[in-house]
Amino acid sequence: MARQTLVLDASVGVKWFSAKDEGGLSQALTIRDEHVAGDILIVVPDLFYYEVANALTHKKSIPVKEIQSALSDLFALGLKTVAVGTALLTASTTLSRQFGITIYDSCYVALGQETASPLVTANPRHQGKSFGCKVISIQEWR
Repeated sequence: MARQTLVLDASVGVKWFSAKDEGGLSQALTIRDEHVAGDILIVVPDLFYYEVANALTHKKSIPVKEIQSALSDLFALGLKTVAVGTALLTASTTLSRQFGITIYDSCYVALGQETASPLVTANPRHQGKSFGCKVISIQEWR
């Protein structure tokens, strides 16, 4: 049986390294652990790493050394990373205009469409919309 593929946005990745009392944290950790075990495949656009680093950097409660360690751990997870190229960015611009979301947010949706995979998110701007790919709120993950 083929393993399930999920597109995650940065709102889920940030949970792996931030406050321990965040909503959806246990689900985010389960997804990460299932990826590491080889049960699921996490696919992200390359901007995922920039967005996670940016979010962690702006959490003043996290020391810089911890952020640097977290980023090293993030790359060690072996996420399938897709370079943002012409096709993905072109699709993202259409989605951005159509749904009134940022290009950054629309890249995750476009990747979900491209890979025919659900997008798992803690971002309320993605939830409750019909994007052409399944969108799963992190709180609703399994």
